Amino acid sequence: MLFRELNINDLKMVEDYKNSFLKDEESIHGASGLEKTDSLVWLKNQPLFKSYKTIPNKNFVTAHTFVLTNNTEIIGIINLRHELNDYLFNFGGHIGYSINKKFRNQGYGKLLLKNCLDYAFNELGLNKVLITCNENNIASKKLIISCGGILENIITDPTDNNIMTERYWIKKDS
Repeated sequence: MLFRELNINDLKMVEDYKNSFLKDEESIHGASGLEKTDSLVWLKNQPLFKSYKTIPNKNFVTAHTFVLTNNTEIIGIINLRHELNDYLFNFGGHIGYSINKKFRNQGYGKLLLKNCLDYAFNELGLNKVLITCNENNIASKKLIISCGGILENIITDPTDNNIMTERYWIKKDS
């Protein structure tokens, strides 16, 4: 398995990953709007999000997007935001991720998240990261806790009182 950034040669894998979620009408968490964007445009924009000088949408924070791949398929995508704005502090966190349905419950989520945390702590110099999940997402909750996540609180989504967001912090060296 390889944990790495995307490049233009990954177009077919990105399209396949996107289509696997769309056919099941699932959101692609951690893919920064891939489900609503042309795959080639999305792929070309990824390097631009790493700097405020080049970021395509000034309402976003800078970020890196990584994949876990076996060189023929994307197993998972993870987006690491370098900092938190008000929305991310409450609901989105530093990290968003998704795993291809056929690779779920096989330990790949933990591998993806551990690699991303390593990058956040050792390359970006963050001391702690916030990861959030819907309270009904048992798999994500277990994954976050297994990587050292400590529940800070549970908050209600202001746009939908039926959605409760759990907020976890993971500290460096936890």
